[in-house]
Amino acid sequence: MKSFFFINTVLFLSIFSLLFVFILQYEYGILPCKICIWQRWPHIFNIFIALIIISSSSIPNYIMVLGLINMFLAFILALYHYGLEQNLWDNVFSCSGEIKFNDLSTEEILKNLNNTPIKTCEIEAWNFLNLSLTGWNMILTIFISLIWLLLIYYQKRSHESNSASQ
Repeated sequence: MKSFFFINTVLFLSIFSLLFVFILQYEYGILPCKICIWQRWPHIFNIFIALIIISSSSIPNYIMVLGLINMFLAFILALYHYGLEQNLWDNVFSCSGEIKFNDLSTEEILKNLNNTPIKTCEIEAWNFLNLSLTGWNMILTIFISLIWLLLIYYQKRSHESNSASQ
């Protein structure tokens, strides 16, 4: 019963976070950067993992470990992005819209403009309670990681009690 509640919580939080950023993007015009879009993928994977767990009668432990690893990597990505926003380190990815126009033809300039991301990763797009959307995503991924840890613990405990009763 506890694991059913926890897996539904993971599912709800991942769906909610995706709906929230899509509303910010399409209703309020807050454009995401490249890393913002990358940060959506772990939540999409979380939804698939949770649906697999909900739809199956026997849940292998490695699926929950996969969910935990997924959220750990999501946290690392969010931490990296938050560090960029706070100017703690330089960006290793090409997120900014900076183009060097030296010695470029008109066609090359147009091609570069069309392929350049609109939003830079170093500037926070949205802020609530003095924490950017990336900061809130870090908190959310830690919380979901803790839920995955609880699910793994309850799964292990369930296997141990089944083994002891036989």
